[in-house]
Amino acid sequence: MSVTAAVKARVGRPVLLNLRPLRDRRADEAGRCVVCGTDTTFAFNSWTLPEEMHAYWADSRVSRANARRESLFCRQCCSNLRVRRIAEVLVHLYGPPECKSFAELVEYPEFRQLDVAEVNTIGSLGSLHNLLRQLPKLMFSDYRGPDRLGELIDGVRNEDMARFTYPDAAFDIVLSSDTLEHVPDFRAALSETRRVLRPGGRHIFTVPVVWTHETTEVRARIGDDGEIVHLLPALYHGRGSGAYRFIPVGVDLLAFTEFGRDIVEYVREAGFEPEVYAGSDDGTGAEIVFAGRVSG
Repeated sequence: MSVTAAVKARVGRPVLLNLRPLRDRRADEAGRCVVCGTDTTFAFNSWTLPEEMHAYWADSRVSRANARRESLFCRQCCSNLRVRRIAEVLVHLYGPPECKSFAELVEYPEFRQLDVAEVNTIGSLGSLHNLLRQLPKLMFSDYRGPDRLGELIDGVRNEDMARFTYPDAAFDIVLSSDTLEHVPDFRAALSETRRVLRPGGRHIFTVPVVWTHETTEVRARIGDDGEIVHLLPALYHGRGSGAYRFIPVGVDLLAFTEFGRDIVEYVREAGFEPEVYAGSDDGTGAEIVFAGRVSG
């Protein structure tokens, strides 16, 4: 999870849109938001990522691309580029040719009939969640701990992505965004997602991936005694840099995995047909949306 969803929950959109270095204004972009359908300006904010992530990448081009990914906030709905990329893929896959935004897509009867599971509601899809909630068959969840799985806690279903309580073949779409890297066993999470999808269904997701890295690295794992074993320096997603380091945005989330290009093979090994939606072809992978499709 990036800092963005947590900041929006705690201190609101004006902070994300306006609390930023003055130089960032030069990187704002004009365009139409594929989430809300508004012609708007997208606000760049270089403080949305922690310095530790930049230090790990050690590549200014990758850092810049991911700062764009986690910001470029729509001034109307505050969706960032990562969320808009998921919305763009959903509109492409499930909307008729005349559909131009996700706000339109949720009104189409065919799409409204789909069973959709949204994973990690608080941290992942931001403003897209409010539109998803218009779907009559949406199931949304967060992970609130190993106890009471499948139950509602504070009005939100408690689900562990690596051991869903949902029945087999329950959904047409499972959505997650920047969540798999925080699951100790992402392979189990992919397998569970495959289990709960019907033939023809898709797991549509993003993860922070550096496309120049060929192989995935394990940052941390759970030891036999249940304790966390760090194989690389601990890296937490949840706080940004600059002034955002001092904003109380909640509990930071440990990154267990750094994904490389072989994420596609892990999706295949879980029983999916991998699909890669690249976005801008800058070679960093920052705008990639992945999908695992269940054949049939």
